[in-house]
Amino acid sequence: MLLGLGTAVAAEDIYRWVDDNGNQVYSDQPGENGENAEKIELQQPMTYSPVQIPEVTDAASDEEQEKSDNTDAVPNYKVVIVAPEDDVGLRVNNGNVTVNLQVFPALNPERGDLIQLYLDGLPAGMPMAQLSFMLENLDRGTHTLSAKVLNASGEVLAQSETITFHLQRTSLLNPGRQNNQTGSGASSIPAFPTNPGFPTTPNTP
Repeated sequence: MLLGLGTAVAAEDIYRWVDDNGNQVYSDQPGENGENAEKIELQQPMTYSPVQIPEVTDAASDEEQEKSDNTDAVPNYKVVIVAPEDDVGLRVNNGNVTVNLQVFPALNPERGDLIQLYLDGLPAGMPMAQLSFMLENLDRGTHTLSAKVLNASGEVLAQSETITFHLQRTSLLNPGRQNNQTGSGASSIPAFPTNPGFPTTPNTP
């Protein structure tokens, strides 16, 4: 019985001999010419055990997915003007007023969310990813402030309540007076008489 080499590896005893035609014959039996068969000593067959590959969680992919989910989710913003306070009177001679806001949850600039400040109903500057704004050289009088959170497309995500403040500053026409009060820097030029019938120069004899 002829066997291939692959089968011979699995057999317990392998014999080899040369037939009458000069061909080498392999078999697990000595055959009829067993006295001429040669027993072959086979080496221990090599075996291979595949390595068990554990399941690996791609943490980086999970974090990126979570980050993407957080970026796509629209936050439920709440924006509040904390300074100046509502209905407060401010005395600022140069007219510069600092506006501070609070946003809950924190503003997400990765989504492109920005804050637009409004002064007297009109946009004050460009939308910015910040919570503090400087308004410069405002006129004396009463002003209103409000703020909106906008997304990258300019859609309004949240809006604050409108607050009012009253700005007092020194008049350029009368720098020595503020709110009808004479200051230390008042002009030293004497005032003209208030009675139009009062002579401005003494009578001469």
